[in-house]
Amino acid sequence: MRKGRIDYRMRRLAVLRDVRTGATSPDDVCDAHPELVRAARYLGTAIESACPICEETQMVHVHYVFEGKRARTPGGRAVPQDALVHQVERFGELNVYVVEACLACHWHHLVESYLLVDEDPDASHG
Repeated sequence: MRKGRIDYRMRRLAVLRDVRTGATSPDDVCDAHPELVRAARYLGTAIESACPICEETQMVHVHYVFEGKRARTPGGRAVPQDALVHQVERFGELNVYVVEACLACHWHHLVESYLLVDEDPDASHG
């Protein structure tokens, strides 16, 4: 179950406006880290959107998970979207960050974040 979703669409639109007006260079926003590009290529989930910078259709969402309150590992890890349920069952609540990335030009932007919990504790009470 998702809780506390934060949507970063407004920030994304502002970044794209800056690129279109020339205030920001496309090179400054198409600079995905090699690890993000690798995660996008092998663990990303294809989306039906063209890249807002190069207009290619090689866009994916990459899901990064960070353990919640009882963190056993200090950093996050990229996981396939279909593995999220298993991850929350195994590790408990997770902070999930979804990054869109273009495999062609390396555009990337945080799309959303949310807390993923195994089940709603209030659901069993009634």
